Order: sequence, then structure tokens, then C-alpha cells
Amino acid sequence: MELDPHKLGKRGIFFTLIAVSLLGIILFTYTVTYSYSLQEKSSIIETRVDTMNRFLSSVDSDMRNAIYISGYRSIVGLTDYVTTNGVCVDNATSALVELFINGTIEGENSTMMLNNTFPDWMGKIRDKGAEIGIGLEIELVSVSVYQTSPWTVRVSIESLMNLTDQRSTASWYKSKSLYSDVSIIGFEDPWYALHTNGMVVKRVNQTIYDGNFTVGNDTSNLKDHVAKTLYIAFNASPSFLMRFEDDHNASVYGIESLVDKVEVLDYCSLTTSSVDTICWRRNYSIATWSVVDMNESKFKIDNQTNDAGIGRVQRYGLEGVIY
Repeated sequence: MELDPHKLGKRGIFFTLIAVSLLGIILFTYTVTYSYSLQEKSSIIETRVDTMNRFLSSVDSDMRNAIYISGYRSIVGLTDYVTTNGVCVDNATSALVELFINGTIEGENSTMMLNNTFPDWMGKIRDKGAEIGIGLEIELVSVSVYQTSPWTVRVSIESLMNLTDQRSTASWYKSKSLYSDVSIIGFEDPWYALHTNGMVVKRVNQTIYDGNFTVGNDTSNLKDHVAKTLYIAFNASPSFLMRFEDDHNASVYGIESLVDKVEVLDYCSLTTSSVDTICWRRNYSIATWSVVDMNESKFKIDNQTNDAGIGRVQRYGLEGVIY
């Protein structure tokens, strides 16, 4: 039987259309699947990068907190060492850096730094990152400790940070310069322990009477200032950190208290100035004056000047009550 060529042509076109349609469906399915796969992969990468960004932000905050905690405890540790042993240190900043990093002073372990050195805290931050699949390596390049005001010690670090996703999704490598400021208010003044064989303990507290030590001839505020061993900022005296070295030179960040000589009679001469740095040195060569209504406390004031030529009599506003 002879086949109709027209029917064969129509059948061929029909099968061709079916083939093209099937191929289109296959290509569409593949394209949709591939596109979805890319979107899914992109979403995963975006989520991981976002997680790392948020972790990186928290690391900055955590590192600042770690600097503060380790810096604060380093000052406590140095105070404990000086007051317990009754000796000063050659370099307070070096001693604080040693405590901050190693938890030791003069190679001796400090109980104050147990699990609280800066590297200890960095280990805790690394562990937190590992829990969410982030690797963190921090290289401590340098540590600096210095005063930025009479009442503040700054601990500053320079570091290199390597942050990586354990799935190799992303990584950061960057330098970090961070610091925290530690107020010295409430810390023990090492001078009192050093110069009284540990018998008298005083803490640094800023006076409430600055600019108002006398009212006319009334010296009640000055009496309370002395009785409570309060401190003023005066750059004819040493700074807080210099006291750990028993350094009596003047500092731009100098602070001073007025010693109650009755309280420390066995350790301070009655004829010297009541200003702590002069009293502890027993410097008899510096001229002193008495103050109205303060004979009972054996109070004396000198008039050494700072770098601006301001003397202590003027600094305390005692011009009208000395004799």
C-alpha cells in the first residue's frame, strides 16, 4: 500500500513539535533548577557573610571590654604587689604591660590576673566564634599604658586579626587599634602603704571642694578635705602611675593629697609641708606656712609652683588664711 506523503509530512511535523516541546520542558526544568541552586548558594553565602560581619562587630566591643577588665585588674595587681612587698617598681607602665599580657610581675604570678589576662579573654572570644563556625586569630603587636588625664589611665593595643569562615565562604585580615580608659578613682594610693609600712591605706578620691577650700576665714572645707584624704589635680606633683615608682617629680597629670600628720605621725615630720610628695620625702628645705584654725592637725602648706607659675597657696585659695 502506498503511503500518502502529505500524511507522512504532517506526522513528521507532529513528532518534531513533540520533541521540541519535550526539549523545551527539559531546558526549562534545568534552568529553573540551576537558577534556584544559584539563588540558594548565594543566600547561604550572604547569610554567612552577614554572620561574620555581626561577629566582627561584636569582637570590637568584646575586645574593648577585655582591655578594660585586664587593664583594671593589672592596676589592682600592681597595687597588691607594691603594698604587699613594700617595694616600688622601676617602671610602672612596663609592670602593667607584663601583668596585662602574662599575668606576672617581676616574673611572679599575680592572683589578681588568674584567667583575666588579655590573652585569656581573647581565648574566650575565639571559643565564641568557633561555636558558630568562625575561626579567629589575634596577634597582639603592642600594648601601651599611659595617662590621658590626672584621673584616667589608658590601655591601648595594636593587633592583627584574621577572621575566617570554616567553610571558606569569606575571610577578613585587618589591623586593629583599640583602647579602654580606666578611672583611677577608688584605687589605693600606693604611696601611703609604701611610706607607712602598710599601716595606712588610702584610696584616690577627687575632692568636692576644689575652688572652695575656704569661705572667708572659715577653713572647714579644707579640714574635711584633709580628714577624708581627698585629692586634687596639680601639675607640681607626680601622677598616679609615678607613685608606683616612688617618683616625686612633677607631672602634667599630677595629683596630690594633704596628709593628716596626726594620723601618720610616726612616718612624717611635723615641720614639713602636709602635701604628700613633700611630707614623704621629709624635705625640710621647703618653706611652709601654718593655716588659720588648723594647728590641731599640725597642718602646714608650702608654696611650690607648677609650670605655669601657680603656687600651692593660690591653688588651694589660702592667700588670706596663712601665717
